[in-house]
Amino acid sequence: MKSTTLMMVLAWLCMHGLPHALAADTDTKSLRQIKNTENQACSAVSPEETTKLGLIQQMLAEGKPHAALAHLEAANIKNEQAALLRAHGLRQTGRALQAQAIYEQLVTSCVSGYAYRGLGLIASNAGNLQESLRYLQAASNALPTEHTIRNDHGYVLMQSGATEPALHEFLTAVELAPDYRQAAHNLILLLYRQGDINRAEAFARQFGVDATEMQQLKKMTADSHSTNP
Repeated sequence: MKSTTLMMVLAWLCMHGLPHALAADTDTKSLRQIKNTENQACSAVSPEETTKLGLIQQMLAEGKPHAALAHLEAANIKNEQAALLRAHGLRQTGRALQAQAIYEQLVTSCVSGYAYRGLGLIASNAGNLQESLRYLQAASNALPTEHTIRNDHGYVLMQSGATEPALHEFLTAVELAPDYRQAAHNLILLLYRQGDINRAEAFARQFGVDATEMQQLKKMTADSHSTNP
């Protein structure tokens, strides 16, 4: 049976922030070949494989990438979804070069949007913000309603100083997924950095951000101002 997607696998939520990764060179050829291939059909997946991949995806979401990689090895599933999860696990365990090689193989597959996202996160962690933005824009083009990609794109835009586009990405993310706390936090953080305190606090009330979280966001704002006079 053909399956165009596995919802449990492809609804990937990254961990808060951008995890540390090894510096990696970007393959400029992949930037020239950016296109939307998400309408391609993924390889056939059996119900048993679907269950295994869902459990592995859950391990990654819970911050257990080493265990996830071990289970992927044991499952020995050969398809695009398994390769994507392997790349995620390698990236989360600091093996950016290995993860990058897999992501680059997947950019013309049925999971291209998530592959571009992975490349964007690797580039961001290596300090290559402009390359990261190109990859994340490609990811957003492929998956325009994926809230996690919108949030990642907004975060890198904010880090690069493009505050207005970042604001729209965060707003899009929270409207697509009102319960997505990471985007809500980033939105409030950006508004604090812009000095729009009233609006930041209004969004905090709307999203139920408590006083402790607000203090942390205010501290992050102060820290960013102290390092960027």
